[in-house]
Amino acid sequence: MQDAQFLKRAKELDEVTERRNTMKSHYEMACKRRLDEFTAGFRTITDKLKEMYQMITLGGDAELELVDSFNPFVEGIVFR
Repeated sequence: MQDAQFLKRAKELDEVTERRNTMKSHYEMACKRRLDEFTAGFRTITDKLKEMYQMITLGGDAELELVDSFNPFVEGIVFR
């Protein structure tokens, strides 16, 4: 009786662990996609900002920088 209950619980644990691993994988892929898309947009915005600022100021320099390049969503950006 205990062996059957143990096997049932072990199977349930395996199923839950597999679901958890699948969800974790989806989460990690979503985080990577978010960062990739943010980085691409940030580069585009930085390039356009620099171009526009030079045009407005007749040669001045402006720049956006990430405070934390590993996690730009925590600390934000700096405009110089």
